[in-house]
Amino acid sequence: MEAVRPQVLRGLFGLQFRTTVLLTAVVLTATALTGMTFQHLSEQLVLSQTQRHASDLVKALAVAGARAVQRDDRDRLLAIAEDVISNENLVYVIFTDVSGHWMASHQRGTGTIDRLLLESTEQISVEPINHPRLVNSATAGPHIDVVYPILAADDVPSPSVVRPTVGFVRLGVSLNSAGSQLTSITRQIIGLSVGIALLMVPLGYEIVRHLVKPLNRLSDAANALASGQHDIHVADNRRDEIGDLSRAFNAMAAKLSRTHRALMEQSEELEGRVRERTEALEQANRQLREVAARDSLTGLYNRRHFNDLLTQLFAESRRYQTDLTCMMLDLDNFKRVNDTLGHQTGDQLLQLTARAILESIRESDIAVRYGGDEFAILLPRTSPDDARASAERLLQRFRNDVIRELPEASIASLSIGLASRERDQPTTPAVLLQLADEALYLAKAGGKDRITVVRPVAIEQTA
Repeated sequence: MEAVRPQVLRGLFGLQFRTTVLLTAVVLTATALTGMTFQHLSEQLVLSQTQRHASDLVKALAVAGARAVQRDDRDRLLAIAEDVISNENLVYVIFTDVSGHWMASHQRGTGTIDRLLLESTEQISVEPINHPRLVNSATAGPHIDVVYPILAADDVPSPSVVRPTVGFVRLGVSLNSAGSQLTSITRQIIGLSVGIALLMVPLGYEIVRHLVKPLNRLSDAANALASGQHDIHVADNRRDEIGDLSRAFNAMAAKLSRTHRALMEQSEELEGRVRERTEALEQANRQLREVAARDSLTGLYNRRHFNDLLTQLFAESRRYQTDLTCMMLDLDNFKRVNDTLGHQTGDQLLQLTARAILESIRESDIAVRYGGDEFAILLPRTSPDDARASAERLLQRFRNDVIRELPEASIASLSIGLASRERDQPTTPAVLLQLADEALYLAKAGGKDRITVVRPVAIEQTA
């Protein structure tokens, strides 16, 4: 299905389909424009012919009714009007005297001459004279309206040499027959357009397919080249522009194949170098992070790293409902050691304390030089009783190491404060640290060199 989809999309939106549609649309547009132009010219021609016919007919009626108008023979005029309407496609025929007063008329249907009445039912509009015009009325539809003067007849005596105007004749020539002709022309034009469209779709498709077929082959070859096939070659024996394009494509494909092989060789070499340098960089970054997180004198983690670890371990303890104990330690009489024995001995004492801490805790515990002569230990998944036992081991080890390695600094001791998350119920990591610090304060206030556990309602001291 996935393999067929590109072919379907190419068939619907490809150059062949679009070119066929465009060619058909151009031909249809040209046919439609030609048809509309022909129809417009036909309408003008039919209208012009109808106007000429109306002029000829109105002149003939003026001659035929001249004698009856002069004699006021209205019956004769009515007979002429009825006769001409029965033989011609007329809407109405009206005879008036020279003043425009109605003498005789006949109309096809009713109400077609009401709009021509002026002040009364006897007065007919006789303007404009001898100027055929197209009129469209609700009752009579489109028709040619023309007014022509009626001159005195030759055999009727007249006081002047020039024959005077004795009346007017007005008629309306219907355009129904002309409309039928135009409808027939329109149908012929539509039929011609449909026939051309039906012919152009398959014919245009075949013409465009012949032109687009080599382009499709080039497109398939380009897609294959883009997908990684570098041994692509298309037929290039044509002598036209497509042949030039095929030869250019073959040259490009050959050059790309050579370049690809060279790039692959260089890529393998570069990948090896990148792996080596990445490993070295990662090692250096790990060392830098480790150095940045540790105190330079004691090798323990520094306070900044401690704060990050405290937040992380407190969140894990709360999520998994395990305990987390915080141990705060402070060197008693450290200032006296510095003042009496010197800072070098003080540094040795700090290093001894750090070593005693590391040798007394588990690998999962976190030891930190919190600042100056103050230390902190985080004991994850450790109950207060286990933490106390660890603190007692640490206190005893510290005493032994001082006596063995720095007997001159035997005045130094350790005060330790403990706080537990499950037992003391701190709401935040900062509160847990504060509780451990309060326990440390109570240990120092209670005589130093001891472990103190602070609780919300009670204080327990161990000497």
